[in-house]
Amino acid sequence: MAETHQVVTKVWIAPGCIVCDSCENDCPEVFDVQEQTCVIRPPAASTDYLKNLTPSVQTAAEGCPVNVIKFEVKEEAGPAPWAGQEKPAAAAHAAAGASASAAGIAAKPTAPLTPADPKWQALLNTSQISSSISAGLATTLRRSPEINQAEQVVRAVDLPRDAPLDQRMAMLAVGGAYLPPPSMGQRLRTKARAALDASKITRRQFSIALGLAWGLLAFAGATSLAMFQDFFGPKVLKEPKKQWRVGKADEFAIPYSVFEQFKRTPDGGAGFWIVNLIPQENRLVALSVICTHLGCIPNWLQADNKFKCPCHGSGYHIDGINFEGPTPRPLERFAISKDPDGFINVDQSKIFRYELGEWNDPESFVEIV
Repeated sequence: MAETHQVVTKVWIAPGCIVCDSCENDCPEVFDVQEQTCVIRPPAASTDYLKNLTPSVQTAAEGCPVNVIKFEVKEEAGPAPWAGQEKPAAAAHAAAGASASAAGIAAKPTAPLTPADPKWQALLNTSQISSSISAGLATTLRRSPEINQAEQVVRAVDLPRDAPLDQRMAMLAVGGAYLPPPSMGQRLRTKARAALDASKITRRQFSIALGLAWGLLAFAGATSLAMFQDFFGPKVLKEPKKQWRVGKADEFAIPYSVFEQFKRTPDGGAGFWIVNLIPQENRLVALSVICTHLGCIPNWLQADNKFKCPCHGSGYHIDGINFEGPTPRPLERFAISKDPDGFINVDQSKIFRYELGEWNDPESFVEIV
């Protein structure tokens, strides 16, 4: 009977790939493992391209932990062209390593072993030596205790290779060779726990926050007390000076004259006129310069012997009696006195009004002898 062999003519990947990199390690010419899934490389769509890669494709399919690599084969006459090539390739690889040692080339340091990642446990469970030249003739991988335990569970259950995908995944998870993705509830609980841990504050942060809170409370209390005192405290305003020493009595001895030195007080306020009323009266009086109409300041017109308001035309005689214009009443008089030293003093805080009969008050004039 003539010898025949099988060659792969078509290969594809069924749904359910767990992205374990096993197929790409065994046959990188055909399989391309990406971030989310595994795809078939474009050149592998050609039957002629797949023929020489048949052993690698079959090894990758056998090593797939979730059995999602599918392929079609056909019989061809004659012996397989790749038969007997595995041992020579392995011998050549060992000879190359020996020659490198003889030449004194420093061997690449090996990384220390770490606990197996669940993502790679399925790969470790099914890894085999690939006959693909591009796979670099991978060496046997060391298996962890978890992988051995997973194999024992699978053998004990006697799970067939064509078992459903979810059943195979469950067996791998029971043996520790596969870690299923966390559920939505687990992810929510993990995020909530992380947010709670992030919201916790240290003792130092609590002390700083407490100090700031006390400072703000003290500031608010001080501000409230200041506002309370300002609202209920007396509103005392500084009033201008009201008492003036204007000079000796002899300085105002000219009869029937108006002395305007203090029409404006030294502090810039409205002042008064010192008026000698002789021969009308033997008195020296101090007349206010404020018009009793609307508060303007009249002018003394020496030629007309009267005070005339420039605002609305009110007129006053020399003694302060009104006689023309809209003014309703005479000018006001201030308290005036003579001290023992012979100086005349005027007190603007005391006002005397004609219509109230106050001009006869002894404090409203100084008697001239």
